[in-house]
Amino acid sequence: MLRVETQAPANWAAARLTHLPLLQIADDGQAITTPAAWEQRKAELMAAWHQYLGSAPFSADSLTPAVRRTTEQDIGFGTAEVVYLQTEPGYWEQCLLMIPKMPAAGDPGRRLPAMVVFYYDIDTPAGIYMGSPRWKGSDPTRAYAQALVQRGYVVLVQRWFCEGYISTFKFEAQGPSLSGRYAQAVARFKSVAPFWKGLGRVVWDAGRCVDFLQTLPMVDPGRIGCMGHSLGGKMALYAGAFDPRFQVVISSDLGIGLSFSNWEDPWYLGPEAKKPGFPLDHHQLLAFIAPRPYLLIAGQYDGEKSWPYINSAQDVYRLYGAAERIGMINHATGHAPTLEALALAYAWCDRYLNAM
Repeated sequence: MLRVETQAPANWAAARLTHLPLLQIADDGQAITTPAAWEQRKAELMAAWHQYLGSAPFSADSLTPAVRRTTEQDIGFGTAEVVYLQTEPGYWEQCLLMIPKMPAAGDPGRRLPAMVVFYYDIDTPAGIYMGSPRWKGSDPTRAYAQALVQRGYVVLVQRWFCEGYISTFKFEAQGPSLSGRYAQAVARFKSVAPFWKGLGRVVWDAGRCVDFLQTLPMVDPGRIGCMGHSLGGKMALYAGAFDPRFQVVISSDLGIGLSFSNWEDPWYLGPEAKKPGFPLDHHQLLAFIAPRPYLLIAGQYDGEKSWPYINSAQDVYRLYGAAERIGMINHATGHAPTLEALALAYAWCDRYLNAM
């Protein structure tokens, strides 16, 4: 029976990323044993990450706070409308805002938990627009937003900025795959922000999503989480690590280790991420999330080999008395999550965002 595992199996229990220890002061190797000492070490690691990822060449205050919207549509279990959020001067990112129907006898002033769902969801603006016939028959292993709205969450589905560039600027296809158009998207991105990594931009865009959600009167600003699969799982990891306003983070089969997946692609980090001696890795990002809950859904690219990352970060969670707040569901059936794994993940959200 599948379940959330918060303890590694015996053969993985001692596995850590020993070449990049978390609970050790960089200068003298002294062990870190308190949350206060970790927070100091965390600040040092975050500074290194921020320097590597780069930063926006413009401020959030310079962007228009208003949104451009389509007409709200009834989707049976709630309402949905396309929302455009300005994420850089002259460019608006497309999102889908979904709001559950409240019971007639419910408290009209009640505030709801909210989730940002990144990219890989069959009902996102990046994929199939909700007016398509595929909406009603959408694959339930990809329809995270729909499932979360039905559980009472306000959901904002965000398109990945490279897909947004492709759609907005009508790049021509180069070859049989999307890689040519992604390359064009990266070229445009670098013309806007030459020293900004693609995943640094992801963090920025996710922050604009939280900014927007916190303006909605039906959203509890202290109960916002994020979730994504594959590319979207990568987005969720980075968003949750660098924006503490995300109170729950769920990533599905992202390839948690730098060696597990295509993190070297220019729309993510770049080739240096795979070079020997690179001083950063994702157990650090998992530790940045502590003590907020983090759940990894493993399938194809993640699995038992992910335990060194979970274990390393869990040592930090343990400093806060929150070791049970980081865990993994390993369905081991392929890249797509199973319905059973997703049910456990939604229940994880409910538990920590007090949704049900």
